Amino acid sequence: MLKSALLVSTLMALLFSVRPQNDRFSRYKSIETYGIRPGILMMPRYATDGEVCEITLEKHHFDNDKADLNTTIPRETFIQLVDELAPPNERGRQTMDFGREYMSAYSGHSVTTFAEYENVSIDIVGKASHECGNGDIVAVIKWKKRTCGTSTHQ
Repeated sequence: MLKSALLVSTLMALLFSVRPQNDRFSRYKSIETYGIRPGILMMPRYATDGEVCEITLEKHHFDNDKADLNTTIPRETFIQLVDELAPPNERGRQTMDFGREYMSAYSGHSVTTFAEYENVSIDIVGKASHECGNGDIVAVIKWKKRTCGTSTHQ
């Protein structure tokens, strides 16, 4: 019995004395990120019940000692990823019907292309300027009936 108590005490002391490898970053907010395609990152946020409530897709800019300063992702790639992450059967019926699935709104040098469904909204934001270049930069998928809780991405 004494050996068991001593063993448990030793193990507890070791567990509490070991500092996590990322302790120096513990004051920063952690972000859950996945490399969903080469050069493309996916960052989910979760509702309080653990369900995904929002997904952000954007370019990864540094990998294998190389910087990629191109910020755009082809629209077709965004559409494929949206179809994969929020399949049509999960989105529900389309709630805005102007004869097209996606509509665009321009503001200054930016453009937001969006689609609305019963359960999901989709925004693809990019540049719309000859001076700044054209192209899609970030996509956000939001589940309407899920309220995001504590965020892992802000």
